Amino acid sequence: MSNTETEYPSVETLHGLVVTETKVIITVTSTGCTDESDFKIEIVETLPLLVKIVRVKPDFCRMIPHSVDLSFSLKEFGAAEFKVANPFAPGPRRLQ
Repeated sequence: MSNTETEYPSVETLHGLVVTETKVIITVTSTGCTDESDFKIEIVETLPLLVKIVRVKPDFCRMIPHSVDLSFSLKEFGAAEFKVANPFAPGPRRLQ
C-alpha cells in the first residue's frame, strides 16, 4: 500500500529500536519528509507498560524509500522499561 492509500494515524512498522539512558531511537521508512513530529507514542497497557508508535502524518515526498533514525525523549515513553506493540521488519537501505 502506498503512502497515499494508508489511513492515518497508522501503527508504524519499525526497522529498529535502541533505548539509551535518555532517549529512544526508532528506525522507520522515509521517502524524504519524515521527522519526529510525524509520530506519537500511545500507551496500550500500563502494567507492564506497552506502547505503540503511530504515524500521524504521511510522508508524501518522492525520494526513493530509505531507512531513517528518529530520536525521542525517554520521558515521552513514560518509563525506562516498556514493550512495543509495533510490528518489526527489515527496512530499505539508508541513503549515503
